[in-house]
Amino acid sequence: MAPKANGNKWSDIQLAIAAISMTSVIAFWNMFAGPDKAKADQKAAAEQEALPVPTIEPSPTAEPPAPAPTMPPTGYKILFGGVAPRPQVVVVSKPKRGGGNEDEDNGGGGGGAPSQPVTSTSSS
Repeated sequence: MAPKANGNKWSDIQLAIAAISMTSVIAFWNMFAGPDKAKADQKAAAEQEALPVPTIEPSPTAEPPAPAPTMPPTGYKILFGGVAPRPQVVVVSKPKRGGGNEDEDNGGGGGGAPSQPVTSTSSS
């Protein structure tokens, strides 16, 4: 099967339509915005002259209020505002079964290492 000779014809048509539309938008914009710009400049100049000139009066010298401390105390780190999260220690222990044989397995593997407390940090 032979390839088409005019494979890019639709792309060329789309490009031509886009170029014509952008050119016409800019042309019409300049045609209709030109007279309005001159009128707008005159109106802005008239409004500028009509505004009163503000006068600055010296105010009595007052001592500025003391600024509140903005840095967190030493040892705290604020992530997204609010109070810094404090670590929570959760200790999970299994109750020992009373009496019985010492050789009995008390529910699961593990071995001789004692359990360590779990530390988790949460923020609100």
